Amino acid sequence: MQEYTKEELILQMTSLKRLNKELLLALQEAERLEFEWTKNLGQWFWDFTINEVTFNPLKAETLGYLKGDLPEKVPYHFFTDKIHPDDKEEVMQLMTDHLKGEIPAWRTKYRIQAKDGSWKVYHDFGKVTERNEQGAPLFLKGIVFDVTQEEFERDQLMVKNKNLSNQMKKDALTSLHTRSSVIVELAKHARYSKECNLPLSIMFLKVDKYTEYEELLGVVLSEEILKVIGQIIQSAIQESGHVAGRYRESVFLILLKDIQKEEAYAFADKIRQTVLETLFDVPKHVTISAAISEVNSEETISELINNVSKKLVTAVKNGGNQIVI
Repeated sequence: MQEYTKEELILQMTSLKRLNKELLLALQEAERLEFEWTKNLGQWFWDFTINEVTFNPLKAETLGYLKGDLPEKVPYHFFTDKIHPDDKEEVMQLMTDHLKGEIPAWRTKYRIQAKDGSWKVYHDFGKVTERNEQGAPLFLKGIVFDVTQEEFERDQLMVKNKNLSNQMKKDALTSLHTRSSVIVELAKHARYSKECNLPLSIMFLKVDKYTEYEELLGVVLSEEILKVIGQIIQSAIQESGHVAGRYRESVFLILLKDIQKEEAYAFADKIRQTVLETLFDVPKHVTISAAISEVNSEETISELINNVSKKLVTAVKNGGNQIVI
């Protein structure tokens, strides 16, 4: 075996360090070219024995830190200290579990604070590549991606979808629930009331002689009546937890939570009186008819609606401006 002098060994070590440095720079440049397309911030290497991290400068530059802002030897906590408080516990737990050998690797997404105080979103992968005989970690490597823009676009899309979903549930004229939406709410509340043994009353409310208003005033002015009544209903149920929707043209469906039909009658009569005292752009007072039923655990939704519908027909046939329970 060839023996080397101390000077020769130092020369070889210096040469190897120079080669490693150039190879690392070449890797980082290759990753930098790829970054423009994939948001790949490059690989990182963590010597666990001395807590020193070697990483692509892009990881720090994206956070606003240039080379002069970094310590000569960067410890791992330089980055982990900047993780959002709401994310840090989960991230550190995943890392700890992997360091103990309890999971094969860690893969996590977290918010990390930039130098200017803003927040980026990083997607990080890491794994121990070398352990000692006792299983303790010696060296780790990983890769990190900047997914800030993707997260922003995803959040924006979720907001748009939520707004669209809400719009689909809302009647354009009255701003109450649509027919399909209020029926879904009825099924949900009926199931809940049965499971919890709580009362639930439903009320159908109809504008008396609405077809005459359509013939006399036309669609636009007659729909203004529905719009105003929708506002009256909305005002009545505000902050009560009750739900209201436009069931069909001039008929409204109101769900009265935790209310028995006697109390529901007083609620309905208050709306009836408010409508009667409201000045509409029509030649005479507008009146409403209403019908109320309390949800029976033995009834289906169809049977319940059919039952209260028959009561509404009775109220209208008896001249309107009244409530049938």
